[in-house]
Amino acid sequence: MIEAYLLTFNCARNLVNPETLTPSLFDALPKAAAVPDVLAVSLQEVAPIAYSFLGGSYLKPYFDRIATSVHLAAELHSHGSERLEHVATRSLGLTALMIFAKPQFMERIQYIQAAGAGVGVWNMGNKGAVAMRIGVSCPGSEDLLNITFVAAHLAPHEKACAERNKNWEDLVRNMVFTNDSDSAYSFSEEVALWSSAEPPAEATGLFHPSSHLFVTGDLNYRTHDSSPGPEAHETYPQPAESNGLPEHFSHLLEKDQLNRERKADRTLHGLQELPIEFPPTYKYSARKDGSSQAHSLPQREVRWEWAIHRYPSWCDRILFLPSPLSASKLEPQVYTALSVQSTSDHRPVALSVRIDDAALLADADDIRSNPPFPINPEWKARRDAGRRREVAVGVLSYLALTKEGNVTIAAILAVAVATSYLAVRLLQ
Repeated sequence: MIEAYLLTFNCARNLVNPETLTPSLFDALPKAAAVPDVLAVSLQEVAPIAYSFLGGSYLKPYFDRIATSVHLAAELHSHGSERLEHVATRSLGLTALMIFAKPQFMERIQYIQAAGAGVGVWNMGNKGAVAMRIGVSCPGSEDLLNITFVAAHLAPHEKACAERNKNWEDLVRNMVFTNDSDSAYSFSEEVALWSSAEPPAEATGLFHPSSHLFVTGDLNYRTHDSSPGPEAHETYPQPAESNGLPEHFSHLLEKDQLNRERKADRTLHGLQELPIEFPPTYKYSARKDGSSQAHSLPQREVRWEWAIHRYPSWCDRILFLPSPLSASKLEPQVYTALSVQSTSDHRPVALSVRIDDAALLADADDIRSNPPFPINPEWKARRDAGRRREVAVGVLSYLALTKEGNVTIAAILAVAVATSYLAVRLLQ
């Protein structure tokens, strides 16, 4: 069995703090479990929009903080006996996906494909998804086990439920996997794209006939269909031992949009989720000193400090496509929220899962073979046009909203003024 671990975190465009993220990073591991074989980290709002849209080296400090947290967490959990290495990172706009693995598992990775699609303004990546599909060798067989990890960020606000459903449709239609490492959503990798003689087939969609599928991210589904009134925050949930108490968060879960829309077959078709037994993951309000109120009090006095203009909701989710009856098994284990991070208004969420080492066989009756939406034949032109707009917006944002950009503008103006002055003097 492959021990996999998935983590999703909306970073709120801030550098994460490894000192606070590391201790709880593996809280979703079963008791006494070892460091997982493979770890997929889904990130949303990785960095300010200028850096996110320009990508490349501008994102390196933000990814380095995540990598540091992962390395420290593996060392802490195993008491220094095991480690996780960076496999690959892909980003599209403000969303990114990082994969880490044990060295012995890295040797089994035969290929990596990537896909991405923006669903934000003008199809840019302020909202959207990025994904990687890995092919893993199976012991004693020439078959490959395919695993697809998706990091997504959908439309915000309580009233935008239908827009989120449309975002999902657009992702299914426009996320197409390729072998091109220089794609618009490429960042870096540390293993070869494929080690087999022949690269895997391209132009496959999100639903693959023989791949496990995990969808993670800030899906932004809320617990109400409209924004809260001025006094609504007085009834927001607080820690309570029994879900029979009115302040317990389980009462909000009954109104969860994602559960409602999935049951109606309007979004995330065919995917499942373990029961939610953790508090809402959004929107927490950080104190002015940068710490979290929930962590500044003794355990008996803990309070959740919520932003009053948003209903507490389970925005951050991890879903999976169950295995067909005749296929290799997928066994989700622990699903939980990690501790509050003072750098973000979201809590990270994690899922541990065991995956059978056998290849997943195509099944004509499975949704993998019958996706809910067909692939858009213009997906590549759509993606490339969105990327061009991102670069343009990224440059303008860099010049207008960053200190480095302001210095660049000042230097250009200074040169222009000096040149004009010199030209006038020469003409006199």
